[in-house]
Amino acid sequence: MVVDPVATNAQLARDAGLGFPLLADPELRTIDAYGLRHAGGGMGGEDISHSASVLIDADGVVRWVFVTRNFRVRPTPAAVLRAVDALPRG
Repeated sequence: MVVDPVATNAQLARDAGLGFPLLADPELRTIDAYGLRHAGGGMGGEDISHSASVLIDADGVVRWVFVTRNFRVRPTPAAVLRAVDALPRG
């Protein structure tokens, strides 16, 4: 299994000034809950996640999802910002 460690993701979030955590899922629980497991998709044949970006609000409600089977394909920053701007304001 190839997953970024919790400490690595925490440092990435700090370095980028995100103000929110990045998920580290070493047991693949969240990956399985969202049906994102790519069985045998790792370089060494290990299970990994399909590439996904997910916006979850403060209540834990999934508000936006971008999933691709090609890790090189990512949502544009503009698309992510549009999704953030569309979040309900409380």
